[in-house]
Amino acid sequence: MPPTPSSARRCETFALPPLRCELALVRDVLTALVHTIAWTRALGCASARDERCERIDVRYVTCGESAVETKIRERCDAVIQWALRNRGGEADVSVSFYESERSDGASGTSRSGRTAVCWERWRIGLEIFLGEELDEDERARARDALRDQVVGTQRHILSLVNEMKAHVPPVTTSDVVSFPFEITTPIAREDSPGSFGRDMLRRIASLSSTPPSMI
Repeated sequence: MPPTPSSARRCETFALPPLRCELALVRDVLTALVHTIAWTRALGCASARDERCERIDVRYVTCGESAVETKIRERCDAVIQWALRNRGGEADVSVSFYESERSDGASGTSRSGRTAVCWERWRIGLEIFLGEELDEDERARARDALRDQVVGTQRHILSLVNEMKAHVPPVTTSDVVSFPFEITTPIAREDSPGSFGRDMLRRIASLSSTPPSMI
């Protein structure tokens, strides 16, 4: 079964303001926003690196983990392919973070174990259009407006991260990415290649039940 929100810990959900985006700019928009989210949750020994989206001239920070970069690139590809097949449309992209929690045995049994629970989810809404109807001036104005919106959304993400801390679980690993996460797209399933950190869940489950405080 896919991970589900914990009954003991509420899954905090952040719905970011939707963005109207030309198909040619989808990769830049998602790359900047998802990397910003992932970087805020890379609570281990991250090697932060500044990057730049060429088309919309937006800067973002990566956590320096190649596996994370690969997964984000794959999910961007999936959204673009979906939009091409559907000639645009409304896409809901989610970034969900999980932890491993001790679970009690089923009623009438003494068995117990570990289960993956979602503690935070970010929703990115995109209204994707092909942009064929735009002339060069209109395209430039739309791109400039989108750049300002993406930068504003990045600041909004950082503001939420700084304000909303009570729900963040203790860090129990020294890995760069402290919590396994999934990126779901309009066509993705919970068990799709967009998931990252299944092996991390197993490692977390093997750790002591008294994890260190968050760093």
